[in-house]
Amino acid sequence: MKKIVFALFPLTLLVGCGGSNESQESQTPEIKVSVVSSRDCDVDLKAPAQLRGKEDVAIIPQVEALLEKILVHEGQQVKKGQQMFILDRTAFQAIYDDAKARVSLAEAQVKTSEIEEASQKELFEKNIIAEHQYKVTANQLLMSKAQLEEAKAALKHAKNDLDHTIICSPNDGVVGNINYRTGSLVNQAITMPITVVSDNSTIYAYCSITETNYRYLMQEAGSTENLIAKLPDCRLEFSDGSVYEQTGRVETVSGLVDKETGALSVRVAFPNEKGLLSAGGSGTVVITFRENEVVVPRSATYEIQDKTYVYKIEQDGERSVAKTAMVEVYRLNEDEYIVYEGLKDGDTIAVEGVRKMVNDMELIPIMAADTIKEVKE
Repeated sequence: MKKIVFALFPLTLLVGCGGSNESQESQTPEIKVSVVSSRDCDVDLKAPAQLRGKEDVAIIPQVEALLEKILVHEGQQVKKGQQMFILDRTAFQAIYDDAKARVSLAEAQVKTSEIEEASQKELFEKNIIAEHQYKVTANQLLMSKAQLEEAKAALKHAKNDLDHTIICSPNDGVVGNINYRTGSLVNQAITMPITVVSDNSTIYAYCSITETNYRYLMQEAGSTENLIAKLPDCRLEFSDGSVYEQTGRVETVSGLVDKETGALSVRVAFPNEKGLLSAGGSGTVVITFRENEVVVPRSATYEIQDKTYVYKIEQDGERSVAKTAMVEVYRLNEDEYIVYEGLKDGDTIAVEGVRKMVNDMELIPIMAADTIKEVKE
């Protein structure tokens, strides 16, 4: 696997001038240098994450009424269809009963109109009455049928409103905070839902990656499906330093870049059969890559306008000179950077005093082999 560029948080570097000519000595200075080499290392890529249930459903009433009964409690496990809250049904029951009576009245009117229309039709066919008189009766039947349909629609609407006074769980899950108490007036415009029912059998951790890192990873993977398949399992760390007992998998990587953050959303799924994770919590998603990378000490770098640089040591005839080189880095630990662009194995760089150096500066290189650490397998 090629080098992974997945920096999920900004790097903090010391800012150096890299171009000061102050206090130059008349003689050529001696500068400690080291030959760059790659090594195997574990790279922890971390991103803050918000935890959500597999299915978090906000409970918002569909009608305006007083909250009459609360049948569940916070943290209770509920089943789909289980009654949770009952609203005051008095007004809705009255509207329903009235609508039901109007349907009966409209049905009776249709039957009467049908009898009248049949009688008038027979008289018209025997030329006893004029066509106009018959059509008036026929139209009255059509009007009666339309009024019946209107009454049925009103009854359906009234029944729907009456049913909405009993609020049931839309899914299996856990009841969250109940934000209203008995006697509260609730409606569709409430600022907070009555509660949230969370299916916590699987917990989703939402974090993000930068657009730059996404493009790099896509070049390596070729497609989002391949990228997701190749990413290793993830860990979930908490603020107290503990780690969740089960690993998770990246399930989705959004293809849309947030205009404000310049990042793409990533969803990681963690199994939660024991219920140890809760929706609404937070943590840090950690992905560990075992990579062969070029690693340099942070003391060998300096920064100008958010760009990171090193000094490569090159030969100009018999002279050794320092050449400014911009590098792309990722912080491996407090003392070292991974360099994924700008250096290669065999390059020689200055490892001390870089903030006092300038481009094309002549120097006497002193090899400092201990400044580049080696990993003993």
